[in-house]
Amino acid sequence: MRKYLLLIAVLLLTACTPEPKSSFTNIDKNDSKEMKSLKISLSEYTEATISNNIEILVSFMYPKVFTVVPKEKMLKMLTKTFHSGNVPKVKNVKHIKIEAIKKYDAGIYSIITSSMTTVIKSPRPNDKKFEEYMLTTLQNQIASRGTVTLDKEKHLFNIQHTNKTIALNEEGSWKFIGFKQAKKYIAKGIFPLMLIDKLK
Repeated sequence: MRKYLLLIAVLLLTACTPEPKSSFTNIDKNDSKEMKSLKISLSEYTEATISNNIEILVSFMYPKVFTVVPKEKMLKMLTKTFHSGNVPKVKNVKHIKIEAIKKYDAGIYSIITSSMTTVIKSPRPNDKKFEEYMLTTLQNQIASRGTVTLDKEKHLFNIQHTNKTIALNEEGSWKFIGFKQAKKYIAKGIFPLMLIDKLK
């Protein structure tokens, strides 16, 4: 149960992917070279999320995350969840803001703020106690960013929330990490200390 909830948290915290026709993935002629590359990566990340292309999805995760959860283990967890049909579905995505790209000691970054709805199937539709526990857990996870409701008849958790994702380019390619996830990783020395003020 804890592993399942951990996976849900990873998916929620890394997902800022828009729907395929989101205007935020369109490249403007006035975009800088870096912004164009960010939007292209965001589009690829989007397509991977929608098509459940796990290998590509994982390839866009901030690589230092794998010091906490090894890449192979992450791939296995995601594969198992996608095949189970219980993977969260992200919809009604609207990007509120994509901040200007800035430099830091290891590269460049941008912060993306989005609003979205995430729908999660109950992994135990016949277990009311578990569903109540999962509801409480999800509510605690996103208390400051949105609301969680449970459709008891359809056994669906509907999460309406805003989400911040950080896009980083340290070695020539864009990677993504959830804002809240990155904040937790600072204490573990995984996330760049130069960006700590941005997480307040």
